[in-house]
Amino acid sequence: MSGAGGPVWGKHLAAKPAEALVRFCSGRDVTVVPMADAELLPYDLWTNRAHAIMLHRQGILGREVLIGLLSALGALEADWRAGRFVLDPAREDVHSNVEAYVSQREGSEVGGRLHTGRSRNDQVVCDTRLFVREACLDLAESLHQLMTVLLDQARLHVETVIPGFSHMQPAMVTTWAHWLCSYAQALCRDLERLRLAIDLSGRNPLGAAAGFGTSWPIDRELTAELLAFDRVETNTLDAVGSRWELEWQVGTVYAAMMTHLSTVAQDLVQLSHPYWGMIALDDAYVTGSSIMPQKRNPDWAEVIRGKTAWIGGMTAGLLGVPKGGMSGYNRDTQVTKYLLLDIVRECQPAPVIVGSVIDTMTVDVEAMRVRTDQGYLAAADFADRLAQALALPFRSCYDIAAVAVRYAGKSGTITQAAAVRAVEEAGHPIDPLKTILADLTDPHRVVSWRIHTGAPAPEAVRRQIESLQAELERLTGYVGPLRKRIEAARQRCNDYAATELG
Repeated sequence: MSGAGGPVWGKHLAAKPAEALVRFCSGRDVTVVPMADAELLPYDLWTNRAHAIMLHRQGILGREVLIGLLSALGALEADWRAGRFVLDPAREDVHSNVEAYVSQREGSEVGGRLHTGRSRNDQVVCDTRLFVREACLDLAESLHQLMTVLLDQARLHVETVIPGFSHMQPAMVTTWAHWLCSYAQALCRDLERLRLAIDLSGRNPLGAAAGFGTSWPIDRELTAELLAFDRVETNTLDAVGSRWELEWQVGTVYAAMMTHLSTVAQDLVQLSHPYWGMIALDDAYVTGSSIMPQKRNPDWAEVIRGKTAWIGGMTAGLLGVPKGGMSGYNRDTQVTKYLLLDIVRECQPAPVIVGSVIDTMTVDVEAMRVRTDQGYLAAADFADRLAQALALPFRSCYDIAAVAVRYAGKSGTITQAAAVRAVEEAGHPIDPLKTILADLTDPHRVVSWRIHTGAPAPEAVRRQIESLQAELERLTGYVGPLRKRIEAARQRCNDYAATELG
């Protein structure tokens, strides 16, 4: 498990470290980050095909020129996939590299027509939107997978009681299912933001040229169709000048998601600490130490916390890039490409890692229950129930409960004797409180008192789970149909010469 074939640690673990975990935690330490434009190349090939087809359909390019362009683009893609094509830094960017390849293969009479009616400005915006759309669809699927794990686990633990915390101190009894549902609800909001980002990415900027349109009689609606965009981004100046905006929007989506995942990460670090022992992380999802052979470190959680801070900074940077720029293209926005690619690259694996951790961890139901006997977790519920049973102001009952906590001493729970003493000292009868007092030291009974919408009582949590399941399907139901539409449009461009030119 250790040595030349893997990490130096791990011989004390029963399971081999998950490969995805090792990659996620090592990050860029031993991984080469690709050229930014190399990641955009497949999208640039698609936009080139769509643009060339449109120029032909508009009578701007002849049939033979189109066939030459599509043939060269197909050859370039084949060379790229086989590792025979690498971007030449001397040619500045992916767009010029592609044009040079086409010209070298088909001659400048053909290749020189590829750039007709557009600019690199609208090309890069278009490529970026295609990249964003695919990345966001991938993320939607990962979040769906993570939420499915959360809700499946919640169904198993609707009656598993656990302390709830505020200020990191014991607060009230809750259930593990309620806790898991809180994660799922937060991720639903991330899915809502993600859908907005996908919608914003579905607007065609191609044809905006340098921001001021072109005198060529182009058909931007056709390129929108060929690229599976929902509509055209009509004003050409804004289409180019707003290059930073979608990148920032995507940054906020990922930053919010990572912040939610960092909370999950810290919770699992705390709950799995051997001094607490309420959950146990699977051996495949812990790491070790190069000097301390016994260690079981939750490195994945720490990496998520670190990346959350980093991504937040990059997202703030995206918002600052356009500040002070005049309307139109400014090269300041070139850096937004790097920030966007880094955000996606660093965050994309996180939901999958967290889902795997939760799916494989062991929940110690008894340890969770035992912990509810510490911290006087029924105090607030006791005050509420007193106020209801005796028709008293809540504040009066709050004071009675506080006295009962004091009388309970170091027991960790409000004992019946302490509760009776506090109530009697306040001059109130005990008979109406017998059921409440009998339930007071049973965390399952205490949590069952809270049955309203969103509360942790088992019946309330079951409703939450089904509501969240329905919300999940609503928020991700578009993914499959959109992927099919995208693939059909891409395939149409790829096969155009054979199927539509004969």
